[in-house]
Amino acid sequence: MNDRSGARKPVGADLILPVCAALYAVYYVWSVWDFPAEAQLSGIILAGLLLSLVAIYMIRIIRGLSLGRYSLGMGNFFGPQESRKSRGIFFLLILAALVGLPWLGFTLSTFVFLAASFFVLGVRPIGRGIMIAAIGALTGWFFFIFLLGTHFPEGPFERLIGTVL
Repeated sequence: MNDRSGARKPVGADLILPVCAALYAVYYVWSVWDFPAEAQLSGIILAGLLLSLVAIYMIRIIRGLSLGRYSLGMGNFFGPQESRKSRGIFFLLILAALVGLPWLGFTLSTFVFLAASFFVLGVRPIGRGIMIAAIGALTGWFFFIFLLGTHFPEGPFERLIGTVL
């Protein structure tokens, strides 16, 4: 926002990452408390550095709030009004993929997520989106599961391929 127009810049959304970073730093120090002294020391030093940077940022924000330059509003955090519906659908797709992962397995959940995402994005013809989703899911399976042996949740596809190979 422009200072000349008298509008205050909303900074509420800008506080999300610094607050999360500070919480993570405190959690990290707490989690390594029973570790060897070297791990504790490095955790305390890194957390101290991160908390110092967050404190400097917060002082800047508090100063701007007291001078009336900032407000705690979220601004355009959720994006333009016309794209909020698709963003909400993507959020639901991510949640559905995470919930379905234990039953569908890595490959099928990746395929379903990608295919549904392409549909929401408006990729047409639909067959093209399904083909790209299938190639992406199979590539992920080949690289992560077959080549690297990563232990992702197994689903019907992984069990079928396991019996064939």
